[in-house]
Amino acid sequence: MNINQRVNLIIEKLSSSKTAFSQATGISTVILSHINSGRNKVSLSACESILKTYPTINAEWLLLGVGSMYKTGHTSSEIERLKNAIDQLEEEVSRYQISLTTKVRFLKEEIKKMR
Repeated sequence: MNINQRVNLIIEKLSSSKTAFSQATGISTVILSHINSGRNKVSLSACESILKTYPTINAEWLLLGVGSMYKTGHTSSEIERLKNAIDQLEEEVSRYQISLTTKVRFLKEEIKKMR
């Protein structure tokens, strides 16, 4: 598997579309199209952008095809980032639940008034 194929695999596995990958990495869709077709090889700056955007990608795998696609083990900063994301989602769920509970109470009161 060459580097172009590895980039295409990253797009396939980690992004919803080439456009989303382009927006996330800053690599233009034209360049991605050229990489996909084999017209252009992947530049070092494109590799840097990919590795910054997707820190779980193993750089040695991306550049040389050696090892696995993903880094083994996770850094404490990655774990902390995921924990923060979970905390934010839990807070959002809680706020939404409170909002819905308030709406349900209001509607029940409206029904009582109609009787």
